[in-house]
Amino acid sequence: MKMFKWLSIFTLSFVLTACGADSAADDNDKEENDRGTKVQNVDDENNDSRMRVADKAQDKIENMQEVRHANVIVTDNNAYVAVVLEDNTKGDVREDLEKKISDQVKSTDKGIRNVFVSSNPDFVDRMGDYGDKIQKGEPVKGLFEEFTEMVQRVFPSGQ
Repeated sequence: MKMFKWLSIFTLSFVLTACGADSAADDNDKEENDRGTKVQNVDDENNDSRMRVADKAQDKIENMQEVRHANVIVTDNNAYVAVVLEDNTKGDVREDLEKKISDQVKSTDKGIRNVFVSSNPDFVDRMGDYGDKIQKGEPVKGLFEEFTEMVQRVFPSGQ
């Protein structure tokens, strides 16, 4: 139930931030963060709303023997992890493995409070696409709404 509360707060903040985004914003909303990863701001007035690829976390997860591939996107204090598992399990990730993945993510960024993990094939594909767009510095207009909808589908109960 606590995770549902956090997911609800996160989703609401996405919707409210996206609604206030400056439609005239362009490539000025791109910057490099202190970890060297590409960061996209939702709007120029509120730099608290960002979306970034967490390369360090991704590398740590991919070094786990259970994981073949991972994509990690961080927004505020939430991390979303899409994994392709070695045993080809799709959908929900075992609780013990989810905890190990969460620990790896949190070890790379002390500001992350919530980690959401899935091996759902659609989630994996979309996370890869979003990560590519962020890394290439492409504009993120509309990306947050799409991302929020996907997160709500994959994690409906906030788990």
